[in-house]
Amino acid sequence: MDQKSLLAFIKSRRTCYQFVAKKESPVTEEQIHICLDAAITAPNHKLTQPWLFWTAGQETTSALADIYADNRASKNAERGSDKYNQLYANAVEKFNLIPSVILVGQTLADDEVTRKEDYAACACAIQNFQLMAWSQDLGMQWSTGPIISDQRTYDLLGISKDQVELIGALYIGHINEGLKPNNQLKRKPLNEVLLTLR
Repeated sequence: MDQKSLLAFIKSRRTCYQFVAKKESPVTEEQIHICLDAAITAPNHKLTQPWLFWTAGQETTSALADIYADNRASKNAERGSDKYNQLYANAVEKFNLIPSVILVGQTLADDEVTRKEDYAACACAIQNFQLMAWSQDLGMQWSTGPIISDQRTYDLLGISKDQVELIGALYIGHINEGLKPNNQLKRKPLNEVLLTLR
């Protein structure tokens, strides 16, 4: 791939919130593994390799759907109320439409400087994952919503918050032209963010 093609490809990537139904077009294990292989090549200071990934099967997805739905519903209604029950049911349905869910965690170093470097490395890994997904016509949303800070998610994964911090839930699925996000970017031009020093 030449430079122009690579730049055009990188610029074409978008966050996706809607996917082709998973029954129609499931995301394969091979596709996920290709993305993960790309993710773990990200730069990381002193080769700390601070990332952990969890792929969610049906049982785990159902448990995550409950956590997701409870967080969404309880934000706007009292638990047990009719409104809560309706919001909860809608959120469970929405979550269960996501074809594939990957959770990303950062192993926590003892010192703060390394933790910052490691978070940056994990973000690079997620970007690598996104680009590899996009190359396979897979869309993705990197979510940092309440599901990744909820103690129930940590319990589900069998991890401790003082050892691993969840930094993202990656929602992945096939995209088609009808579901692709708008290509109009609202990005600042380079000349607004580049400072040239003497």
